[in-house]
Amino acid sequence: MAYATLPQVVPVGARFTVNTANNTTTYIVTGRTPALANAGNTTVIVFTPAWGANFPLANDVITFLPQEIDVKIGEGNLTYTEHKEFKYMLDRGNLDAVREADEKPVDVKTDFIYDFVTTGTGEDVTPVDALKGSGGAAEWISSSHDKCEPYAVDVEIVYTPPCTNEENEHTTFPEFRYETLEFNLKDATIAVTGKCNVVQATVVRV
Repeated sequence: MAYATLPQVVPVGARFTVNTANNTTTYIVTGRTPALANAGNTTVIVFTPAWGANFPLANDVITFLPQEIDVKIGEGNLTYTEHKEFKYMLDRGNLDAVREADEKPVDVKTDFIYDFVTTGTGEDVTPVDALKGSGGAAEWISSSHDKCEPYAVDVEIVYTPPCTNEENEHTTFPEFRYETLEFNLKDATIAVTGKCNVVQATVVRV
């Protein structure tokens, strides 16, 4: 789940790095001034962990990373469908040319563990808040490049093969927007269905 640009108000929970020598630490914002989002631009941030030996200098670059959460699938699953449709043109009743029909978005369905719906004080953001951009994720910025469009997130699956000599596979579903959320208290699961504003998932081997 990603920023397109750095916001004027830095959300609590934002992650960032600093290009100091030999510093690979990811820092997390735990507080800010002003504390309220509608009180003006952020002027001071509090973060963890502490700097340590590689204290930053005036010209060092701070890079804010995408907001993200890890989702526990448990005994659930994730499936997705890519659509391809063609128009078959006829010539006096006989098959002739073939043209691509209108594009269709990728369908995504998943089930994950039902811990909580909304985020409590000092807790990690829940998947439902992240999908809605509400509660603990109320200050998250949409992953859509067009900020006038409805809020969206990027969903990524990391497949780690059991054989250590094989590359991992990362599957990304950009600009996912949920359409249904089904809450099952008995089975402690939340089922999500939605669409991505792309015709196919992005798959890379790392």
